[in-house]
Amino acid sequence: MALLTDEKIEELDRLLTELKKQAGSGIPVIVEGADDIKALRNLGVEGRFYKISGGKSMIHFIESFSGSEKVIVLTDFDRTGDELAKFCARHLKQLDIEPIIEIRKKLKSILHKEVKDIEGLAKFLLHQYAELKN
Repeated sequence: MALLTDEKIEELDRLLTELKKQAGSGIPVIVEGADDIKALRNLGVEGRFYKISGGKSMIHFIESFSGSEKVIVLTDFDRTGDELAKFCARHLKQLDIEPIIEIRKKLKSILHKEVKDIEGLAKFLLHQYAELKN
């Protein structure tokens, strides 16, 4: 049995299409780890992914985006992901970089009970699509 309504599945499709378009246009995407990158690629999202879990301090990590006009922030949907998203958005704005956080907010709103992280997003959606076909 599918866990999401047809309307929510359609909204997820729109969000993924928008994410694919923006990431594919060269806008950098911030994620928390390598498994998140793999999950997004499994969903057909291609682009320049940057994982937070590196050796740099968070400030240095954010400063590495200097020269970018926009950056997509796609951290997990848990408390840590919320804090990281707020931190990234605040510091990107200080560098006059537009943080794109709306996709994350909408995904979290739709998936709040079913999925807690980007890594689980691909598995969940692939299961949902399989259910819809049956």
